[in-house]
Amino acid sequence: MFGIFKITFSIGFLLLFSACGYQPIAHKAQKAVGDKVYVEVKINARDPQNSVALKDEISKAIFERLHANVSNKEDSTAIIEVQLQRVAFSSLAENRTGFSTFYRCEVTVEFKYTNTLTQATRQFSKKGYYNFSLNDTSVITDSIRLEAINQALLQAIDGFVSQVGIEVQ
Repeated sequence: MFGIFKITFSIGFLLLFSACGYQPIAHKAQKAVGDKVYVEVKINARDPQNSVALKDEISKAIFERLHANVSNKEDSTAIIEVQLQRVAFSSLAENRTGFSTFYRCEVTVEFKYTNTLTQATRQFSKKGYYNFSLNDTSVITDSIRLEAINQALLQAIDGFVSQVGIEVQ
């Protein structure tokens, strides 16, 4: 009886402390892009301010989520070309007087990813959205607009990181 308990306890202990093999998708994406990434943002003529914000956000995401450094084109292990394709705002809710008070910002971003070691290239579009309210006013100011676009861009960038990580598997 004590022998069965000892075997059961040992197996339970081994199962408890063995690794499950789970790796976050960002870890797989980091392996795909390597440690040096070059980012090229194609400026959207209709929205140049947000194209610059896109470059900042994707550079930050590469550093924070993929633990890679943004480098020059010659030394990079991956090249990411990004272009803000579309920005749209739509009304989601109105107040009693008929003015919109709740909006959705939706962005479409095109990514072209090239691994410089294997010369493999992938191109895809990702959408991101952000819902926000305007409380008492129904006017979208420039600062609110920029913040909404930045939040939607973060979601599109997360989609890009996930896409790269999935394609590595």
